[in-house]
Amino acid sequence: MDSVKGGSKVEEKEELKAVVLADSFDELFQPLSLNKPRCLLPLCNVPMLEYTLEFLALSGVVEAIIVCKAHADKLVAYIKQSQWARGHPQMKVVVRVVRQATTIGDALRAIDDSSAIMSDFILCTGVVISNMNLARMVSVHVANKKRDPNHIMTVLLQETTPVHRRQDKCDESIYFIEPSSSRLLALNSHALLPKAKSIVIQPHVITDHPEVELRADLTDTNVSICSPDVLALFTENFDYHTMRRDFIHGILESDILGKTIYAHVLAGSSSLPGEHGDSNSWDIGNQLIYGDSFLSVSRGGYAASVTDTAAYDAISRDIIGRWAYPLCPDNGPGDGLVYSYNRGAVYKVPSVRLDRQSRVEHHVILGAESHVSNFTSISDSVLGARCFIGEQSVVRGSYLFNDTRVGQGSLIEQSILGERVTILDNVTIERGCLIGDDVTIGPNVCIPAFTRLARRKLRRKAGSPEIMQDDSDEEEDEDSTWTESAQHNEASPEAPSAEFDGQELFDKQAVGIEGVGYVWSDSPQSVDAAEFGDDFGSDVSDINSSSDGYSDEEDDVALRLRQLHTIGSTIEDITLLESDHEDEHPDDSDTEHDENLAKLSPQEEFERELYLTVKRACEENLSASKSALEIKSLRMSYHRDQDDMRASVVQEIFRTIDLGSISDSTVKVLRKWAPVIKDYISDGHAQLDLMDIIERYCALESDIDGGVRSRLFVRIVYMSYQLDLLEDVAIIAWHNRAHKTGEVDSSLLQALQPVVDGLNESDDSEEDDSEDEEDNSEEDEDSE
Repeated sequence: MDSVKGGSKVEEKEELKAVVLADSFDELFQPLSLNKPRCLLPLCNVPMLEYTLEFLALSGVVEAIIVCKAHADKLVAYIKQSQWARGHPQMKVVVRVVRQATTIGDALRAIDDSSAIMSDFILCTGVVISNMNLARMVSVHVANKKRDPNHIMTVLLQETTPVHRRQDKCDESIYFIEPSSSRLLALNSHALLPKAKSIVIQPHVITDHPEVELRADLTDTNVSICSPDVLALFTENFDYHTMRRDFIHGILESDILGKTIYAHVLAGSSSLPGEHGDSNSWDIGNQLIYGDSFLSVSRGGYAASVTDTAAYDAISRDIIGRWAYPLCPDNGPGDGLVYSYNRGAVYKVPSVRLDRQSRVEHHVILGAESHVSNFTSISDSVLGARCFIGEQSVVRGSYLFNDTRVGQGSLIEQSILGERVTILDNVTIERGCLIGDDVTIGPNVCIPAFTRLARRKLRRKAGSPEIMQDDSDEEEDEDSTWTESAQHNEASPEAPSAEFDGQELFDKQAVGIEGVGYVWSDSPQSVDAAEFGDDFGSDVSDINSSSDGYSDEEDDVALRLRQLHTIGSTIEDITLLESDHEDEHPDDSDTEHDENLAKLSPQEEFERELYLTVKRACEENLSASKSALEIKSLRMSYHRDQDDMRASVVQEIFRTIDLGSISDSTVKVLRKWAPVIKDYISDGHAQLDLMDIIERYCALESDIDGGVRSRLFVRIVYMSYQLDLLEDVAIIAWHNRAHKTGEVDSSLLQALQPVVDGLNESDDSEEDDSEDEEDNSEEDEDSE
């Protein structure tokens, strides 16, 4: 905002706000997230949300808006008792509950409706871990907006090596970046399994730019600087559900919207321009100037997002190993206890009890009042408050939340155990397991690798797509800083429904004769993640089935994808070879309908989707503006050009005309759809093409009887003229050309002849009137 004071112009800096997405809309942390939102799960004994809020406060944010659906009451309660509710000097925290949201897109549309964001803002998830100050990134974003009016977003990317533990283990992303400006030109993101043999990129990405970098060494941090246009675009395009695969990909692929996205890369010093004798660039702080452009590259800093359990493990190790300094246990955020740093990267508080013969080896955090017994070994692990480890037990690479107890002679290998978990004597938990709150296991059992156990039982109900939620009757107070809500289970739109089994018939075979809990089994779900991080992050949902049948190959791929999320997993451990399933065929129980859909070509898929879109618009009586948005989304999804869209859309609209009442139906249909058709009529060439489309439809459509073809043709052309879709010049020019070429059905030309004659007469009369006006003008001048 600019103001004038004392004859000089003073620029007032707008307050920086942040939108924090507390929900992930997936099931990757279940059953750990059944009782609290993922962002409140502890990471190195500090709730993950605390890291995010500290990071935003450090970046100069004055107000953080936390958007949530799952467990909103617990999130509100946490904020109320935290430092952010006690008058934090730097940042105000507001919680907004979006009860009906099922995707990231729904949450952002709700923020847009609230008008809470009116200027550039930071968008991130509630599980971002970073030691950065984004002030420089914001300044580069603003500078790029002044240079490029179409600039709407700057995404923060972290440079990693292919074998780095924070490398995305689920998606493989290739970023096409213009090195001189850091503009993001294209993004190709696909699931890591099965391995893709090729990528598809639009030719203009390469041909329209003198230099393009293809980078597969970047990971998304789920942090971006956005203009308010981002929220508006989500509101206008209801097909945007995720950030990366829907929104970013849609913006980059669209030749209609014309918006641009830039990248800010966190890179090591060895990868920066200007350090290898490049005289055209120089460094200013952490920002590089290259020629006349701003290069959005930072020399250091740490930023990552806990998108899945594998990322949880990797980021925990980074913090314990002090790779994210000053983010480390002895200097952590929040109001927690102060840890002492000891040899071997062992962190503990004075209340920890270590028996004389216990072994705490290296890279370990010991929470308050935790107790490690004699002859017990702990390494690369985190113990929460009041944890007890019995004699002769081993804990390696694992994370134990508060009040967990482990009996004698047990082994816990690369797993996560929730709060109040009890492990009895002689229990082995193999790597990759997730144990939910209040589960008891043992004695004398072995939990296989990648098993999930929960205190409540998972049940599927026909026709129920979500985990059951306890809706509250309380009114939501949107104007207050703190918004109360009933508990919502963290669930994606495709999540299976669940309920507690009152009979308490536990899975004794899995949890042991004294065990309490159930196997939290899940069956294949779509590999398309609905998370910010899927889209704007790096995860794939735990597979949820919405189709009727699966081949053995699909089940195997689903299992391997799920396992990739689990701590301790590596790509080498779970490799899907093409030869594994060369001779396997889908199950014979697949329906014929599914088989036919699988055989559709891209063109046939597009035509089917367009047919369903137009049909739904007619059945639900949708407005032309809403229909136009859906059709534009189809165009971006299937990479159709203007001419292809014109032919396909117009013919599909014509098919809705009732041939039993041609006159009235044509008027009704064209008046409804004229605004949509106009989007594809830009010049005289397009009008001539529209005439060709009308002629082909009336002459070749099999459903039209020969006796009505001519009448339908004339009626469509006349109404298109009346609605300004066609000009008289285009109709006359097309008619003359058709006469010369002889390629058009003569009956159609004869039927159109009276219309053409009328247009010619109208032109002649207008010319005569014009000449009369000129003659009268000349006579008036002579008389003067």
